[in-house]
Amino acid sequence: MTNSASALLEGVKVVELGQSVAGPWAGTIMADLGATVIKIEAPTGDSARGWGPPFIQGDAAVYHFMNRNKLAMVLDLKDIEDRAVFDRLISEADVFVHNMRPGSVEKLEIDAMTLRVARPSLIYGDMTAFGSSGPMAGRPGYEMALQAYGGIMSITGTEEGGPVRAGPSLNDFGTGMWTAIGVLAALVRRGISGEGCVIETSLLETAVNWVGLQMTNFVLDGKVPVRLGAGHVLVCPYGAYQTSDQPIIIATGSDALFGRLAEALEHPEWVDDPNYKTMADRLARRGEVDSMVQAEVIKNSRDYWMDRLTEHEVPCTPIQDLADLVDDPQISAIGLMTTPLDGEVPFVGLPLSVNGARPEMRTSATTLDSAQKTARRAASVPEEDNLFQALFEGRFAK
Repeated sequence: MTNSASALLEGVKVVELGQSVAGPWAGTIMADLGATVIKIEAPTGDSARGWGPPFIQGDAAVYHFMNRNKLAMVLDLKDIEDRAVFDRLISEADVFVHNMRPGSVEKLEIDAMTLRVARPSLIYGDMTAFGSSGPMAGRPGYEMALQAYGGIMSITGTEEGGPVRAGPSLNDFGTGMWTAIGVLAALVRRGISGEGCVIETSLLETAVNWVGLQMTNFVLDGKVPVRLGAGHVLVCPYGAYQTSDQPIIIATGSDALFGRLAEALEHPEWVDDPNYKTMADRLARRGEVDSMVQAEVIKNSRDYWMDRLTEHEVPCTPIQDLADLVDDPQISAIGLMTTPLDGEVPFVGLPLSVNGARPEMRTSATTLDSAQKTARRAASVPEEDNLFQALFEGRFAK
């Protein structure tokens, strides 16, 4: 390991039976933090390998983003010899994570009860779409379906435009993240008790968690929130306002910030107006307040308002697209874009640093051909050898 961020989980061995996004992302978080992660794929490979163009070395770029720092292995768990390799990996593993449908793991006899009877110290991460019990437990799930079912699409977009899917895969990546958080907590607990446990997460739980703030308000006041576009249910003025050339985001999350905005817009009288004095007053007149702000902002350019609002310490930002982000000086300054040590294409790195260092991308994702070869190598490793170590060191190649 070359930095402390990439050594936090050094020595932790993970078997990931992940596909698409949620399962692989849980494994990637742990791999980036230094865990030794072996990704198990079916003979056909993870479907995300085909999610292109663009492609890198024959596999979709998104697959590479979600599977760096791992060693992939192709195993057919219905095959006796391949199953023996899997069982051996589990006998050495600290963690097993998967995102298969409920019922699938029981048929393959890789459910939590079966695996943890043989290895009580194993931490078992179980990711599903709708949860492991209840009338919808067996259903498959995908990002947009869970954004719809879990309430997210009821508050995104505008009232005029109807339901809108949030662009990022919030539930897939969020479920992978929650699984990793649960596993990390379980590792700490196991260090005390010696016992593993089962961590259960689902896309549905993740989705409803994202709208937890709105759910809390609804439980209390019974008001179903409306779609506010770039607005905020609890804050006003807050949102996107059109300048003379390009839109700008203005966010005034307190009465003091509203006062600074009023000064910047040369309307200090707004602060003492009883109609706008408190956040509750402004929320009650949201349309009126937004119109007042918009009428002033349209008079000058985005750059003008960025300078003036920043001078008055009013939170504001331009609305950037991905082309802007790639060349953004702040993104560059914090070193968020990272290139694998054995690659040429930069990816967005893990959003955390340890002692000033971001976790490294040590290796690119394994090709499907290499994953098949890894399985053959695994079968040749003597029983007395540590299988994880032998595979990552590249010994016993066939």
